[in-house]
Amino acid sequence: MVLFQPLFANGQEKDLASGENKNMRNWLVLLFSFLLVSGAGAEPIKVLLHLDQADQAVTLISVAEEIIKGNPDVDVQVVVHGAAVTRLRRDDYLNADFQRIVDRGIHIGVCNVSMARKGVLHDSLLSGVELITEGGIARILALQKQGYSYIKI
Repeated sequence: MVLFQPLFANGQEKDLASGENKNMRNWLVLLFSFLLVSGAGAEPIKVLLHLDQADQAVTLISVAEEIIKGNPDVDVQVVVHGAAVTRLRRDDYLNADFQRIVDRGIHIGVCNVSMARKGVLHDSLLSGVELITEGGIARILALQKQGYSYIKI
């Protein structure tokens, strides 16, 4: 049984809801369900999603939406750096999807170092996306120290 399959084949992005990617999505949903159930009655669940590959942006959006679906008290932080910073521009084809998860309360921070390396200007970012001045990796470490469960997308 294949658990994880690429989102891209022949240069075309696949839909996560397709049969070819249901296994990966199902495993991620199972993982997040376990995190949510294991924290029942304890302090609020804090989840850190790490995205550094632009071709995994659709997966991140899907996973983020599954986490908050029915669990409005979950604190979800997303750290974006590397090649993935280009996905947070207002002119990117995923802009409406990212804006939707920001509007639903998911906090997205983008690494200023990666933005400079990729030539992404701050004023080209979606509204609600925070510029991480200390850098993406430093933010990831800080959030882990604060008790966030780390998930690499």
